[in-house]
Amino acid sequence: MAERLPTPDRVVLLLSLVPYLQEHGPTTITELSAAFDADPKMLRDLVRFLGTAGVPGETLRYQHEDLFDIDWDALERDDTVSLVQAVAVDDAPRFSSVETAALLAGLHALTSMLPEPDAEIAMSAAAKLGATAGSASPLSVTAEPQDPRLPELVTAIDAGHSVDFAYRDAAGSVTERTVDPWSLTQNGGAWYLRGYCLTREDERLFRVDRMSAIRVREEPVRHQAPAARRDRVAERGGVTVVAVVRETAIPRLRDAFPEIVEQAGDGRVRIRLRLGHPNAAVTLVQAVPGDIEIESPVAARDAVRVWAERALSVYGD
Repeated sequence: MAERLPTPDRVVLLLSLVPYLQEHGPTTITELSAAFDADPKMLRDLVRFLGTAGVPGETLRYQHEDLFDIDWDALERDDTVSLVQAVAVDDAPRFSSVETAALLAGLHALTSMLPEPDAEIAMSAAAKLGATAGSASPLSVTAEPQDPRLPELVTAIDAGHSVDFAYRDAAGSVTERTVDPWSLTQNGGAWYLRGYCLTREDERLFRVDRMSAIRVREEPVRHQAPAARRDRVAERGGVTVVAVVRETAIPRLRDAFPEIVEQAGDGRVRIRLRLGHPNAAVTLVQAVPGDIEIESPVAARDAVRVWAERALSVYGD
């Protein structure tokens, strides 16, 4: 039983006791212990505290009618909890429609990357949230087609294990990689894995939809996520890319830590950032299509040009 619950969990348990007691009436500590899987002694302490809790009234001072009250004789004599007076239950805070919609949107984005048991919990939570929007226009969330690579990578990150996979870069070349995974981020509709590439002995950012044959290794990661990525990338070298980008698009490049160098006019700014390889400039263009122009180095411009020509060739003349 949960004998040593942290304070936040104790608060949640305490708040859960009130509606339970209102619905079930007088309940013994033994029954509450079974219902909430909680230690009887801790429950008695929480119930005694409940008798001193409440919400201040209009005078901002606690009056008798502003406090919870229990049948103290029943608690001491029969080990039974009976609410005599409850307050503030009808004034419980609720999510606004905008907040509910935002939570549902977040669940919609995350469900496809969760392992199956967690995805089911997320969908259940979404269904309950959607029901709170009202019977006239209930909200709902459906999972996008699940990319089986995402749960595998989440499992590896949570377990702290490295992963093997085949990776197709922006130029179309396929290489075998072993990576210590750190985090998953989403940008421009695509998922990215950040981690330390043991094959290249450097930090890298990989597009998940370019990965194949992912295998979670039994070996734990040997390289932890750095506290200050910008400094470490600069120390290891790589390539400095200069680009002109629309200022409103800067937030979509935040994972690359762009440094604004100067204003370039017409709502654009010149930025400088560090990339592990010139081909990574293609990722920048994909993140903010139409809003960025790579200026240097030549290798980065050429990588973007080759990528664009290959994409255009699909459509013919």
